[in-house]
Amino acid sequence: MITIVARITHVITGHDTATLLQAIDDDDLEIKLEVSPAQARTIVPGQVLVLQWSAHTVPTLMTPAPQLEAPAADPIDHEFDLRSEPPASPASARSIIDEFNTLLGTARRKG
Repeated sequence: MITIVARITHVITGHDTATLLQAIDDDDLEIKLEVSPAQARTIVPGQVLVLQWSAHTVPTLMTPAPQLEAPAADPIDHEFDLRSEPPASPASARSIIDEFNTLLGTARRKG
């Protein structure tokens, strides 16, 4: 377990949900800790903050996590995605233009 003793330099209360304590230890390292406003009600700069902490490895669960199935792709979503198809050759591009013009009909001239 690691124990840190640091002098509180700032008590910042800007939110209803948390108050930020800033402190500096003997090695000039900055410690920041968020606490509830009720817990910080009597804390003022100049007081000493004492922290004890340790890090632990959590064993993995014995049962494997359930595999989530990816939803099937909606064909409409990819209907106009040109990147999923190879680029059209000039011959096939011409036939598409011909089909388009056929659907529009011939142009009428004025006069």
